[in-house]
Amino acid sequence: MATTPASGKALLLIDINVLGIGSMHEYEYKGWTHAGRETGAIHGAFTKLSRLVNAHGDKVPVVLWDDRCRWREEILPQYKRHRWDTPEQQAFLESYLFQAELIRAQLLHLGIPQLFCPNFEADDLVGLICRNLDTSWHVTLATTDTDWYQAVRPNVVWQSTRTGQVITEAALGDTTLVKEGPFVSTDHFIQAKALAGDPSDGIPGVKGVGLKTAAKIIKEHGTIEALWAKHDASEPLKGVVLQRTAGPEYRDTYYRNLKLVDWRLAPPLERAFRIEFDSPNTDALNATSAQWGLEDTLEPWQRYALPRDLALSALNEIREVLEAASSRS
Repeated sequence: MATTPASGKALLLIDINVLGIGSMHEYEYKGWTHAGRETGAIHGAFTKLSRLVNAHGDKVPVVLWDDRCRWREEILPQYKRHRWDTPEQQAFLESYLFQAELIRAQLLHLGIPQLFCPNFEADDLVGLICRNLDTSWHVTLATTDTDWYQAVRPNVVWQSTRTGQVITEAALGDTTLVKEGPFVSTDHFIQAKALAGDPSDGIPGVKGVGLKTAAKIIKEHGTIEALWAKHDASEPLKGVVLQRTAGPEYRDTYYRNLKLVDWRLAPPLERAFRIEFDSPNTDALNATSAQWGLEDTLEPWQRYALPRDLALSALNEIREVLEAASSRS
């Protein structure tokens, strides 16, 4: 593992829930237990984190956490609710939340920066950072969540934590890399999502319109409003799906979905956002690891040390961005 990142303005923003929750579904980590509690999310998250940090030794890693997003639930009460409907799903969530607290504690003991804000998702924090951080910073987004495509710009790239695939701004238009596209811009991607909805988040869109079809419709007509204008002017439109998309039935749905999926439309950030970072605490790290049988998760980190001055410089810039966003409230 790289011992220290090189100096420079470079960030690795890590979607920790993708690593932890994903591990609980994977054969390699599924069913791991200690003292009667599941620990697969912890083992998987730290294994994957060590690989990420190793591969991006020139960047300051920052782990981002989600909170339950009640302001989105106010817009759409069923937002993500389908994920936790059954007793089995609720038990899964309870297990993950228990493990997430241990992950958070271990990251603090390791000296890895973490970021969290009540009532906001990691997506919102990523959006604020990438939109407002000085463009001299180079940012890599480590996730499998394609919603994070909208944060991509000339100094920001998306990288899959599963396959390692990197998506740049130009790659959004390459259907060999982004199969749901092509997208001519991040705005095009956002508009297509608002039109199609997002079944994984419980967001309904136009019936019969998936993301690829939505992208094609918007590209062919310029904007969804231009398509609506053609419908209202009684211009001929071929096909049931196109006619349905152009009609008035789903217009309110589209605007509601924009509020849900376009991070720029989020309310002002809560002032209670937290940046958690401290010097490594070996005694606390070893004690927690021994208590929960996590000693093997520490091996890849033995030679890793994040320079404190480099981390503080990056976190100060992030704090300034978030404080400016929260001052709007």
